Amino acid sequence: MALIPLVRMLQAIGLYNTYWALIILYTAFRIPFSTFLIRAYMLGLPKDLDEAARIDGASEGQIFWRIILPLCQPIIISCIILHVLFAWNEYLFAMVFTNGSAVQTLPVGLTSLMSKNGTNYGVVFAAMTISALPIVLLFFAAQRYFIRGLSEGIGK
Repeated sequence: MALIPLVRMLQAIGLYNTYWALIILYTAFRIPFSTFLIRAYMLGLPKDLDEAARIDGASEGQIFWRIILPLCQPIIISCIILHVLFAWNEYLFAMVFTNGSAVQTLPVGLTSLMSKNGTNYGVVFAAMTISALPIVLLFFAAQRYFIRGLSEGIGK
């Protein structure tokens, strides 16, 4: 339902067929999910830390920047990994809001590669493997933050 009005809006403001269109849309559609995850994680943080910091004379800003935010590092890294993964694999917005090979994203490029080399499975599967490799490496590099961040925010 939202695709046609979004296309018209992006065309009207001159952002259609640009990377900025995708950046704005990906960000806008992922903010509610991030808010939910980070809120669930923050509800599980002990309130004793806030109270101890207030007793020590810390302001609300100091409590947030020096205590709460460092404790939220695992969930923030988890959100970053999830958003990169969503943007990396997203197909619909990239297909609808871009109109040319100059701003074509990887999934759309793989689809055009499959249409050109439909029966050449070796080329298609090699391209798919190479396209998945950066995300797999990112996940393994940040796996401990990812698992800890998601598991500590469950059930709140």
